[in-house]
Amino acid sequence: MYLRKVKNKSNTSVQVVEKISGKRRIVKHIGTSRNELELIELTKRGVSYIEDCRIKEGRISLFDNRFNESELKKLMENVIFGKVMDTVSYKFFEFYYHFLGLNKLKDNLFKDLVIARILNPVSKLETRNYLEEKLNHKYSLTEIYRGMKKAFDGGYKEIIEDLLFNFTKNNISSVISVLFFDVTTLYYESFTEDDFRKNGFSKDKKSNQPQIVVSLTVTKQGFPVHMQAFEGNTFEGHTMLPVMKGLIKKHSLKDIVLVADAGMLSEKNTDELEAENLKFIVGARLGNLSNKIFEDVVNVPKIDGQTERFELTKTKFLVINYSVKRATKDKSDREKQLKKANHALNNPSNLTKNYKFLKKEKGTKKEWKINEAKLKKAEALEGLKGYVTNALELTNTEIITKYQELWQVEKAFRITKSDLQARPIFHTAKEKILTHMLIVFTSLAITRYAEIKNNKSTKKILNLLTQIKEITIKDKVSNEEIRKFTEITSEDQKQLLKNTKLLSFIQGT
Repeated sequence: MYLRKVKNKSNTSVQVVEKISGKRRIVKHIGTSRNELELIELTKRGVSYIEDCRIKEGRISLFDNRFNESELKKLMENVIFGKVMDTVSYKFFEFYYHFLGLNKLKDNLFKDLVIARILNPVSKLETRNYLEEKLNHKYSLTEIYRGMKKAFDGGYKEIIEDLLFNFTKNNISSVISVLFFDVTTLYYESFTEDDFRKNGFSKDKKSNQPQIVVSLTVTKQGFPVHMQAFEGNTFEGHTMLPVMKGLIKKHSLKDIVLVADAGMLSEKNTDELEAENLKFIVGARLGNLSNKIFEDVVNVPKIDGQTERFELTKTKFLVINYSVKRATKDKSDREKQLKKANHALNNPSNLTKNYKFLKKEKGTKKEWKINEAKLKKAEALEGLKGYVTNALELTNTEIITKYQELWQVEKAFRITKSDLQARPIFHTAKEKILTHMLIVFTSLAITRYAEIKNNKSTKKILNLLTQIKEITIKDKVSNEEIRKFTEITSEDQKQLLKNTKLLSFIQGT
């Protein structure tokens, strides 16, 4: 029950109200005031009425104003509030850590590093502090580094990938028929190279800083099954074949279709994939096509959704798709690039080789000019996208649909880089770098499965769960200590807790 004041034009009504099943019911109308003094008096009567009702029902409020000093205030003088901890968030992701079978490692430190990477992705020193302050899990920094060495020496990567692959077949999809592959780069807060951290083409636009190249393989559902790190100057097109050959051999995979973007496309790559009897769908670089096929491609009917198939070899073909929406975007991008190129020509100090539609003119004083051939080719290709494949039995629509699902691995990389903050990396020893990536990879598997089961992003899950805190309360007199959880304020929070069997745990404290 609570007191409600309803203002009218010339007076204010004072009512005692209660809510039942979300509906408001007036318990008692205390009276209507015509001035401030009457309102004060009616408010006192209303409060008194509510307290009398409590007493009759045997419910005594700590805020009962029949006392000169409320019982709550007296009680609080003997109470100390201790740590405010993220127990609920930790236990939520621990549930999925166990569900994926990762508890078979029997390594609590590794588990804590993985879950802490989800809850608070920071340096190992700050992770140590977070684990102690917010979870009451105490480790020295030396213990954490020893634990990372244990994970490296103990072959945790192979064990975890086996566990995740088997989990996928038993819980997500019994038949793995398609895998999605992509590559990214992770840079270092350093300018010094070594045998592993090398300068190379940086997708983070940090080409002056050493980096590593990282490949990621996920299922159709976006669940990660493999991650591998390469030297920083490795060409991304050279990463796919060794990874796929390893996965096929290790898990005896058959009839797999590999999907990857245009960066993986080279004649050598596709020939070697075919030699391994592996089917593939990769993005095509239409600007690099032979003149004959290019002319056929640009003459595809400009009808939204139109697809055409062109034979490249006896075992490979090119699928072309036209989209009106894509054509609009391509035209806009072309016009922007052309505008930048013309601006650079008018401002020679800005001239570099990085302008798409500029080329150097030889034999004259004017060194730069618009690359008309490249501009004309870009215009002819507007709205067209190509896919190279040897999966002859698939229809054009099936090929395009499978390629479009490549966003799953792109999303996984975004989670890795943003939510889990895999970069920049501060470790210098190779074994620590690889263990750091393993922690990130394991965290990614947990978060992706939590997202799949709860139909919410990791960010949304964390926003909901971090509102629920566990508070330590200690009695000064008896030294008795209890723990209490803050209130669950939304149905979304309650559902997350139900899904992980945590609701009864919280309500039982």
